[in-house]
Amino acid sequence: MEADDPLWQEFAAETAEHLDTLELGLDGSAPVDVLFRAMHSLKGMSAALGAQGMGALAHRAEDVLGLVRAGRMALDAPARDALLAAVDALRVQRAALLERQADAPPPPELLARLAALAEGRPEAAHPAISAAPVAGASPLRLSLAARLAQEVPTLARGEALPGLAEAAEGAGLPRLAMLLRAAPGSAAAFGRLRAALLLLEANTGLPAGAAIAWPDPPDPDPLRAATEAELAEAARDYADAALAYGMEGAETLGRQVQDLALRGLPRPAGLEAALTAGRPLEGALAPPPPPLTPGLAAVLPPSAHARAAAAMAGGQRIWRLRLGPLAAAESLAAPFLARTGEVLASAGPPEAMDIFLASALPAGEIAALRAETDPEGVALAHLAPADAPPPAPTMRVRQDRIDAVIALETELRSASLALTEALAAPEARAALAELGALQGRLPPAFAARIAGPLERLRAATGAAERAASRVSLTLGQLDEAVLALRVVPFATLATRLPRALRAAAEAGGKQAALVVEGEDVQLDRALADALADPLLHLIRNAADHGVEPPAERMSAGKPATAQLVLSAERLPGRLRVSLADDGRGIDEALVLARAVDRGLLSPDAAARLAPADIHALLFLPGFSTREAVSETSGRGVGLDVVQEAARRAGGVVRVESTQGQGTRFTLDVPLNAAIQPVLLVEAGGHSYALPAGRVEAVLRPEECAADAAPLALETVLRLPPARPGAVVVLRRPGGRLSLAVARLGRRTDLLLKPLHPELAATPGVGGVGVLGNGEAVLLLEPDGL
Repeated sequence: MEADDPLWQEFAAETAEHLDTLELGLDGSAPVDVLFRAMHSLKGMSAALGAQGMGALAHRAEDVLGLVRAGRMALDAPARDALLAAVDALRVQRAALLERQADAPPPPELLARLAALAEGRPEAAHPAISAAPVAGASPLRLSLAARLAQEVPTLARGEALPGLAEAAEGAGLPRLAMLLRAAPGSAAAFGRLRAALLLLEANTGLPAGAAIAWPDPPDPDPLRAATEAELAEAARDYADAALAYGMEGAETLGRQVQDLALRGLPRPAGLEAALTAGRPLEGALAPPPPPLTPGLAAVLPPSAHARAAAAMAGGQRIWRLRLGPLAAAESLAAPFLARTGEVLASAGPPEAMDIFLASALPAGEIAALRAETDPEGVALAHLAPADAPPPAPTMRVRQDRIDAVIALETELRSASLALTEALAAPEARAALAELGALQGRLPPAFAARIAGPLERLRAATGAAERAASRVSLTLGQLDEAVLALRVVPFATLATRLPRALRAAAEAGGKQAALVVEGEDVQLDRALADALADPLLHLIRNAADHGVEPPAERMSAGKPATAQLVLSAERLPGRLRVSLADDGRGIDEALVLARAVDRGLLSPDAAARLAPADIHALLFLPGFSTREAVSETSGRGVGLDVVQEAARRAGGVVRVESTQGQGTRFTLDVPLNAAIQPVLLVEAGGHSYALPAGRVEAVLRPEECAADAAPLALETVLRLPPARPGAVVVLRRPGGRLSLAVARLGRRTDLLLKPLHPELAATPGVGGVGVLGNGEAVLLLEPDGL
């Protein structure tokens, strides 16, 4: 089946939503009914495409969810882990179907794991889980589901609901909106609407009217009477009508016949018996002739299946040759094809034709023949095994053009922030409320005249708020897309670290190895450059301070070679990088003693410090626990560089350590350092921004202890003194800083701009940003205040 077929497109879109529903809801935030329906839909759609491997795995997972729904087993950690593993495997199978039209078999061990869960649990009753909204579901979609649950009976009587169609459009559901605008005058039309309602219910976790069934069963006569040209459409209508009535077997049968017809295969022999029984076809998709694999069978035209199977049985391999766009490419390819093997088939338009051939030659000899025939690679554009995915088209773009797109995207975000702030301004809402109150006090004749314009104003405001919400959502997706233009894998950042670790460890007579996890995680090139030095310092710090000599490790029951684990994890909008070692851990007593010796702390203050405060001392500039200077330590330069890099990127560094077991340093930074969450404060009549990630608490002035008087922001900035309105407690390596401010503002996202060199050199200034209203504010850095 071609990728642009309607059934294929529907499969791609709906299975993605069902898999997302399962992955997000298996943490307990979604009712079991929602999870069961999503898995059931995956099973049905897989069967419709003849994807027996994907359908088998979904069926087994559905069995487990069915037991949970019936109260016969609990959705505990083992069951949840197995179901999440099934979701991961289903994603892999779905990708194989979308990319190569190949039905990948399910992992046998996972099938056995799910079967053991379904068969080996005691049938103890568990409380039923009531319907509840899915965590993170769109408020617009939640509202739409509630309205539809009341109005769908009207649709079943053949009436359209244009008002709800507009609400569906605003909730980002254009297909549902289209179905709501037209009165469902047939069972097939109502079935298509019901499919969209089921998807909305899975997305929100709330009833949306999908339980309403069409009063009449599907009529099989139009499918029986359809010609070969009409078969696909008739089968689709039959399947949709079966869905409307609630006949699962008949619906699967219709999808199977539609799939066969769309691929040009003849009407199946067992169709009449299956229609009479209302059940799916048995073996609708015949397996390919051995040794032809399902993946190859999906790629090759059906006319070439038998010849390809015979060639493979004779020890030949099947190749796909992609011709270039030259007009003479086919004639230039002829000598290569004649010397290579047997041409089986060709497919695709002339400007991107694929030629499939069978050859017994080794891969290296085929590549040499191709290079000899077409040294420039223009006519014979691509050559690979036939079951390998075709090459994705690429193009080269200058870096300055990519940077220009990113700059425009940041300006667009600034405009979006301005729109959001304008709509959220209390003055506008107060004005609307005042107009409403004024209308109530006017004489009836005047009140009637103002009612219409006031209602239109309210509607326009609501429409603007919905549009702003959609713009904000789309901008989040645009952020990801734009950043993808200049991303690099984490592996490129980690490549030079094993050598640095080996050198640092050998200098101290130690043994250490580095394990890298998350090599495929993508991050912005600028962020990769910013993290390169900090990670190098962390590696050297671990080798010098954390890792013990081999003899000491072996006496403690550890292997002689220390293991460091560097991992990267991409979270929503953030990147988390951690380096963990299995060394001696942080000697907190030694850190405190060195801090007291240097006059950083009094002995009494040192005795009161919590472990997190002790660890923070390590990040002070010039601080070191080494008495002597070595090649890699003792200079007091290292961890303060890590702290500074994380701060510049708008992130934080955390330390976890257990003496004798090891230490973990974690850098948590935004994926896009140009946008930072901040807390706005006011001093001297001007707004300033404090990093939201460094704010530990906000207090009233009277809540501060008498011996911990806060520092006035006006004093720091050399402004006239003012009465404090709030106290902001900030975290920093040297301890907490209580900052008194005249007025507390809101939390918001600040779009950062490049700093002028003179400002960049000013202590306490971390950046300059622009608010949504265009106002420029300074981002203050707590460490420099």
